Amino acid sequence: MTLSVEQKITDLLIEIRLQLEVDFVGLAMAAENADGEVVIKWKYVSNNRNNRYQKIVLQVGKGIAGIVWKTARPYVIEDAKKDIQETKDFPLTITEQLVSMAAIPLLNGHEVQAVLLGGFRKKKKLNQEFIDQLISLCTEINPLLLEVRG
Repeated sequence: MTLSVEQKITDLLIEIRLQLEVDFVGLAMAAENADGEVVIKWKYVSNNRNNRYQKIVLQVGKGIAGIVWKTARPYVIEDAKKDIQETKDFPLTITEQLVSMAAIPLLNGHEVQAVLLGGFRKKKKLNQEFIDQLISLCTEINPLLLEVRG
């Protein structure tokens, strides 16, 4: 039996979550809203508390995924309660009760095609080694994203 691309991505997110021992992994991708504008939505997740992540729609530059999308650089929050002034701008931290998290861009050339986030529900010190591990574990996702975007 051949797995669908979506199932392969979901399986990879589970594998990443288990290897990094994080509480939550999410993959955000671009979509178009009713006005034809590009927005960012959490498309695939692992170990979510509920399905509210599906309703999150971010503008480029807003929320952790939107910031990573705009800058094409990793973004780290070690203590959401202390580091985030406006929690409404970071809805995933509320819906998934995330405290510490890191997100990285998945690039196709110089273009961001997705944002991968690994998060903890308790405060945790996140260093460059954690980001490097996140980057090294996501290499298998990029070819699958090209298939999804078709």
